[in-house]
Amino acid sequence: MKKFLIILIIVLILAIGAGLRIHALVTTKAVDSVEKIQQKSGIPVRVCEVKRTDLENTVSVSGSIEPLQTVHICPVIAERIQTIHVNVGQKVAQGDLLVTLDPTKSKLNLAAAQASRDLAQHRLTELLNGSRPEEIETARAAVAQAQAFYQLQQLELERFKKLYEEEATTLRQLQTAENQFNSAKAALDSAQAQFNLIKKGPRDEDIAMARTQLASAQVAVKQAEQNLSDHYLTSPIDGRTTVHLLEPGDIVDFNKTIFQVLQIDPVYLVLEVSELYIPSLKLQMPVNITVDVLPGEIFTGIVNQINPQANPATRGFTTKILIDNKNEKLKPGMFARARIVIDKIPNTLVVTTDAIRFEGSQAFVLVVDDSLTTQKRNITSGSAFDNLTQVIDGLNAGEKVITLSQDIVQDGSKVIISPESNFPNPDDN
Repeated sequence: MKKFLIILIIVLILAIGAGLRIHALVTTKAVDSVEKIQQKSGIPVRVCEVKRTDLENTVSVSGSIEPLQTVHICPVIAERIQTIHVNVGQKVAQGDLLVTLDPTKSKLNLAAAQASRDLAQHRLTELLNGSRPEEIETARAAVAQAQAFYQLQQLELERFKKLYEEEATTLRQLQTAENQFNSAKAALDSAQAQFNLIKKGPRDEDIAMARTQLASAQVAVKQAEQNLSDHYLTSPIDGRTTVHLLEPGDIVDFNKTIFQVLQIDPVYLVLEVSELYIPSLKLQMPVNITVDVLPGEIFTGIVNQINPQANPATRGFTTKILIDNKNEKLKPGMFARARIVIDKIPNTLVVTTDAIRFEGSQAFVLVVDDSLTTQKRNITSGSAFDNLTQVIDGLNAGEKVITLSQDIVQDGSKVIISPESNFPNPDDN
């Protein structure tokens, strides 16, 4: 039984050995046949064409779109909002009316200032024309009127002082009451002086004072007109409005933002550029910009501002790219990428870097001739940016060289050019 098992094992071993030898022979023949086929028809390869172009060293930096200018629409007075004349996102021009604050009080103040001016003008005219009995009575009536107004403003001032002590009014309103009281007192003094002048008859000094009073009244009118104009808020720039922070009927405080106007033609792309590239970055350098939400579109801009101080946290330098935005496709807050050319070799021969081989320190490529046979060509290479390398000597424009070739492709090999061969565009890097 043991002899039978030993004989069976020996037979199995011999059979396995024979099978392995047969498999090796078949495999060798298969490989040989592939090599022979390739020698006859050619080895499939990819090539790139040697071209003359601008070799560019670029840096890609991402950032966000920001408006060229942001203006806060704020009043210089505290008043109730009467009307908001624009909608959110509306395009406005410089000088367009945006907000009207309640102008009732300011209109009354302007009317009073205009009346005082007219009265001062009338008084000066009377002095220049001489006094008459009717004029004396008119002056007396003006004194009585000014006295009544003075007393009224005196009562108002006392009332505001008490309210201020009770913290029921603002200092600004108290100061307004004081100013009105002072104006009323000045008007009374002026009316009394005018009455005395009329009774005595005009003198040169009286006429000079009347002229001064008229000038003061005219200044008061201008001040009242300015105060009234402060109730009408206009846009200082061309742009678009953003979200209203207040609505009609709200009381807006001094210097409180009602909404904003953004100037978005042009816009800025704000970036943080690494300190490695700052020495090469210059103002007015052209920049290509792409935006994720607008695939396929390329916007052009220029380097407009470079912060001379780095951000301590990131070691980056804030840089602003100015971009034309007449169609307003670029919106503040959009994410964008900039491609900045920091070095450029114009009109030079280049090949893809993966086409270059080395023997020691000697660079060479395999050129495919018209008979689809490879020729080894020693070259002198220069600068290399991304996946392109400058060829200083050894190649001519239009020649085709093998890229990413297998080791079996050598000098003198027969090849077949793959239809997938191409020449990378430097703009795609």
